[in-house]
Amino acid sequence: MTRRGWMIVVAGLACVAGLCKPAVIRTDEETRLALLFRGQSGLIRFVNSVTDQPVHIDFRIGRRFHDFSVSTDETTEAYYTHGLYDINDAVAEDEPDRLRFCSIKGIDLTLGFYKISIKDGCLEVKLLWTVW
Repeated sequence: MTRRGWMIVVAGLACVAGLCKPAVIRTDEETRLALLFRGQSGLIRFVNSVTDQPVHIDFRIGRRFHDFSVSTDETTEAYYTHGLYDINDAVAEDEPDRLRFCSIKGIDLTLGFYKISIKDGCLEVKLLWTVW
């Protein structure tokens, strides 16, 4: 068997073992398939268009996206929460299988080995298999 054939077999076995997390990444211009691995991290960065302050959202890849942590200034946090709750407490328990963000100022996404930047548009990441 060729080296490429072995790589395909190993990738298939890893996916079957639940280590791989296939995902679809969509922007306004393109759609691509991504191969993620459990335990990898993700980071979404953008500038809030109302407060003009940066927002960083860190998370991990598991069965779904989890372990979210939001970093921003107090004014922007109050913009999102109306000052009623702590934003990190609110997102700590979230485990969505889809992330969707839109921004007129741009979004930078780092997801495992992938880096994507868009300007004035939307970005969506959808995990395909979330049963394991």
